[in-house]
Amino acid sequence: MKLKNIKKLQTKIKTHIRKKALLRTKARLAEKGIDINDLTKEELEIIIKDEEDKLIGEYKNKTIMALLVALGIGSF
Repeated sequence: MKLKNIKKLQTKIKTHIRKKALLRTKARLAEKGIDINDLTKEELEIIIKDEEDKLIGEYKNKTIMALLVALGIGSF
């Protein structure tokens, strides 16, 4: 794979994670009855970053579990 293609893929993945984190942030704020417009950019960015970190962790766990299952090591 060329470096250009890898960069393009990384950008696409980051964009996907960012969009999903934003949706989760909106849902999280709605559950708490907080209007997104009441937050500063910094506060909103912190919450979105937290959701991004959670998503990345979830994706890593799923990847590891899939690898273990593929190797026949996983137990369910």
